[in-house]
Amino acid sequence: MLTDAIASYVNTLDEREFDAPFLALLRLQGFTDIHFLHGSFEFGKDFLAKGIDEGKQTQFLFQSKAGDIDLSTWSKLRGQIDMLRTDSLAHPNFDKNLPRKAILVVTGRLVGGAPLAAQQYGEHLKALNELQFSTWDRDSLIDMLARDPVCLSGSSLELLQILGSQHDQLNFAVLEKYSRSWIRTSWITPNLRDSLEAAVIAGHCRRSNRLDLACYIALMLMRSTLATIHSQRPVPETAEVAIATSKVQFRHYARELWDECEGKFLEPDEILRVDGSPFPFVSYPVRCMRILELLGMLGLLEQEIDQNNQVPRKIAEYMERFIEANVGTTHLPSDRWAVSIVAASLLLAACGKIAVVQSFLTANTKWIADCYDEGSFGLAHTHATPAEETAYFLGSPFDYIELRERKESFAASTILDLTSVLELKDLYDTARNEFLAVDIVLPVIETDDDQSQYCLHTGSHRFEPNMPYEEYWKPVMGWKNAPHHGRGVDIYYTEVVGTSWDQLAISCVLRDRFFVKSWRRLLADRLRLFDH
Repeated sequence: MLTDAIASYVNTLDEREFDAPFLALLRLQGFTDIHFLHGSFEFGKDFLAKGIDEGKQTQFLFQSKAGDIDLSTWSKLRGQIDMLRTDSLAHPNFDKNLPRKAILVVTGRLVGGAPLAAQQYGEHLKALNELQFSTWDRDSLIDMLARDPVCLSGSSLELLQILGSQHDQLNFAVLEKYSRSWIRTSWITPNLRDSLEAAVIAGHCRRSNRLDLACYIALMLMRSTLATIHSQRPVPETAEVAIATSKVQFRHYARELWDECEGKFLEPDEILRVDGSPFPFVSYPVRCMRILELLGMLGLLEQEIDQNNQVPRKIAEYMERFIEANVGTTHLPSDRWAVSIVAASLLLAACGKIAVVQSFLTANTKWIADCYDEGSFGLAHTHATPAEETAYFLGSPFDYIELRERKESFAASTILDLTSVLELKDLYDTARNEFLAVDIVLPVIETDDDQSQYCLHTGSHRFEPNMPYEEYWKPVMGWKNAPHHGRGVDIYYTEVVGTSWDQLAISCVLRDRFFVKSWRRLLADRLRLFDH
């Protein structure tokens, strides 16, 4: 079954999907000093690596391509491989003194006249006493991934169950629970097989029309890697590969989501018309929040990668129109989706759209307060099941639904944190007054710089059931309106060895604990990019 699942994964890889797992695969196969010749993760670009071939240290050159290769495509690739043969200045780590070997990596097969042409090309190079040439095709990749003990051979029954799951059985909770198995007691190179598992799971999610889960499993891989290496400095080289793999994987699937959304869902009810679920009015606000969260995270990541990148601005402009068109963006389904508001607000603010943020947060403030008004039950908690979330969302008009009235609102705490970080004085006062008027309790989870920042039930975390926010705007140091804004850890390990984006990604996985001071740094970094 595992081989069939891997075959399905390889068969459906698109033009860039194999970039990230190929990094991990090379490292697991014993290659070192791995680089992209052109410095970016784009399928079709070339890889360099060093490895042992016939007992000798060898400089390997990899040319990658998706799908089957016919004779016409082979002729074009041959020119690129010839460039690899002669371009010894392709990368500073290219060792022109070592023997060279070129490998064509294809996720399909050589078809038609291509196999004979490739064989003749290899013989030609051998006759010239130049570099050796071989091909890793679909069957070779499947064999390495599914049967090699250092890769996915012997994978757990739980992985097979995920790869066989469909519809409601394939969900965030199942993936988050499984990804905890990637948290190890220590970091060793074979842990990179988790990157391969994450890639295969993401591919299954994409084929199941769950691009959102493909994005989340990448963030879960990052979470688990950081939890495993916590406190280690410097970061182990192969752990850096795993972290890089997770971010590239997230970027790939989030960009695919962006391609699906760009220019769409900007008319009222458009999402409802294309929603194939049996209860579209219930799933509608959830879909809105997923889009805001994942596109917000993509925009922030694109800013981190390239400050001249125009994609973040395009996403922010789209989000402005998306929020205006979709009332679901201002009807938070439960506390679980508070992090969606954070990612969207930070990107909009970083792109200078403060007025949009104010309108967005004001509408969500009113909705949250209405949910806790007299006769209402409140919003479901952060880790509620979809059934619980739906029951609270539908609310009190349905007499047959038995609910316990909730006064706690993690989402309300998040609104106050955001208005503080963004220094939205008037909106802070409005939100605080609205929440006081309906007696909302404001819970906050604080963590030490330990495992509690990565995991739901480990480490030293503190639960403050009703954080004493200032009753009106009265900040310390310009923005701190609550005790947790000033006390505790300033910069966590995740941000010390990585970035503030990485820290926010952890919140997207856990859903119930935020690192507010990190938001402030994330925003400050990006506002400098847009101060012109």
